[in-house]
Amino acid sequence: MLFNRVNNWLTDNKAIAGLLLFLLCLTFFSWLEYAPTLSDPDSFYHIKVSQLIGEQGLVKDFPYLQFTTLKDGYIDHHLLYHLYLAPFVKFFPPLVGAKLGHILLDSLALLTLYFLLVKLKVRGPFWYIVFLFFVEPFVFRLGLVKAQPLSLIILFLGVYLITHRKYYLLTLLSFVYVWSYGGWFLIFIITALYVFIESLNLAFSKNHDNWLSQVINFKVKKTDFLGKVARLSINFIKSSFRIDNIKLLASVLIGLVLGLVINPYFPKNLEFYYVHIIKIAFVNYQSVIGVGSEWYPYRVSDFFINSSLPFSIGFLALIIFLNYHRKFTVTVKYALALFLVFILATLKSRRNIEYLAPFAVIFSALTFSQAWSISEIKNDFKEFKKVIKKVFLNDVYVKIALTVFSVLVIATLFYQMPYQAKKSLDNGFNFNYLKSASQYLIANSQPGDIVFHSDWDEFPMLFYHNSQNYYLVGLDPTFMYLFDQDLYHKWADVTQGKRYKEIYDIIKNDFKAKYIIATTDHRDMIRNLDNNFYFDKVYSDSEAIIYKIF
Repeated sequence: MLFNRVNNWLTDNKAIAGLLLFLLCLTFFSWLEYAPTLSDPDSFYHIKVSQLIGEQGLVKDFPYLQFTTLKDGYIDHHLLYHLYLAPFVKFFPPLVGAKLGHILLDSLALLTLYFLLVKLKVRGPFWYIVFLFFVEPFVFRLGLVKAQPLSLIILFLGVYLITHRKYYLLTLLSFVYVWSYGGWFLIFIITALYVFIESLNLAFSKNHDNWLSQVINFKVKKTDFLGKVARLSINFIKSSFRIDNIKLLASVLIGLVLGLVINPYFPKNLEFYYVHIIKIAFVNYQSVIGVGSEWYPYRVSDFFINSSLPFSIGFLALIIFLNYHRKFTVTVKYALALFLVFILATLKSRRNIEYLAPFAVIFSALTFSQAWSISEIKNDFKEFKKVIKKVFLNDVYVKIALTVFSVLVIATLFYQMPYQAKKSLDNGFNFNYLKSASQYLIANSQPGDIVFHSDWDEFPMLFYHNSQNYYLVGLDPTFMYLFDQDLYHKWADVTQGKRYKEIYDIIKNDFKAKYIIATTDHRDMIRNLDNNFYFDKVYSDSEAIIYKIF
């Protein structure tokens, strides 16, 4: 069979297969990114900071967000990502250069996953990477010019180092993660999870009889059960505190602490990460203020639809695992735990789909590969194939109908998913969005003049096109809410067309603004500004209106 011959060749020539995969990724993501748009406003911020680094060095002061905790507490929590992008935005047109750099980084992320699957001795790793091309929310998230692919590279390498207990390299990687991405705590979570699963597996293995099955079937006396639980708990604790597990956790903790302390932003970064990790990531004020859509959970129906492909292979792997769980190694059990953790994380916040999809693939790939080498599973699968053939494939018309149906469904799904991702990316913000209005402000305002703007997610585009002026709020509204809740509510009310009588006093005196920019979709705000003598409309186009304040 042709597929088997190709697969065998790729297996025997892993280096060439990796090169082919890298070129395929470059081609795929080039096609995906080929549009003069950016789908996430924050991409403009990342590109601008990378540009500033190339021009003046590290960005230490950030007066651009006057009414947020970032005014005095700014740190670049994606520092290595911005350093990586800096040459691309310096030697190419910045927005194009950033896309070129990001395409390369996306390709390296999937190549790193391929490397991990090879090291974990997965059969056919090439095809699992290709499978991810068709997971629409995953490739969409990877297509955003943000630090996600760098985070994935570090986590994939982290899984390899954790499972192979490479302590010194794990310390170095943890250090690098702090400098690369604000979600650096993830590497400690996945390390602690490995220690938990490995210790639990070892504790269970010391109970030679299948007592858990007996409990489920009510065949164990209460006293026996309590004794078994006590013995299991003691074995688990002993296993957890083995020297190699302590070294594993210590390796990560030392790297993270060093990354925080040996840092150009220390000690200011400690307070920032408290806000970023605790207040924004875990607590989150989405029920109080309007945060970015990526922080909200999916609706249940959307969650299963968007995750249908990773769930389909993950669910199939889970069925196999549950039936033969004693046959699988601790690495498979660890991969299952990671898969389940990222399901929970994605249920809390849709942005975590970028982790759920590849870790579903890792779990599935490991399960299928190990199942292939277990004779009992292979024999049961042969029997299952016979039943399926007897029930469904004896009748030629049923066979044809099932074949046609399967081909249509698979073809439609695999065609639709990447095109949907491209459509979503193409429908982003044009490179020149708010550029003309920003040029007006550069020409007519003084450096440091505060501009009152109509939404927090307008800041990255305004900042990219015009870093001469200062703004109110951006990157996340939580930074303004924590700075001054009263000012946040005043700003929100004005932008929503409320507080008509107080609008001048709020904008002029509370925010010290010299200009106002309102995008054309803020009709109530614009109506209030037009009907107030103290605001002079000085610029207008199809995107925004600018007012000067008397």
